Amino acid sequence: MEHEKTKKEAEKILREFSERLKDISGFEETYYVADEYNITLPDSEPSDDKERKKFRKRFLKNSPKIDDDGYVIAEVGGWIE
Repeated sequence: MEHEKTKKEAEKILREFSERLKDISGFEETYYVADEYNITLPDSEPSDDKERKKFRKRFLKNSPKIDDDGYVIAEVGGWIE
């Protein structure tokens, strides 16, 4: 039952979005062709300890909860019975 409700709401949102987009003008479709797929960079360590500390500070600043020792607090396995 919940699945059907969600599906109907999603379809409604898509219809409304499509309806509003049809009035937008002045844009031209653009296609990009790339010769390379699945481009990845090799794993590596930060260039120096200063960069590592900068990253850790930025990471912890964005973390929702941190303990007194500076570790991220996260729920583990809350969805498992």
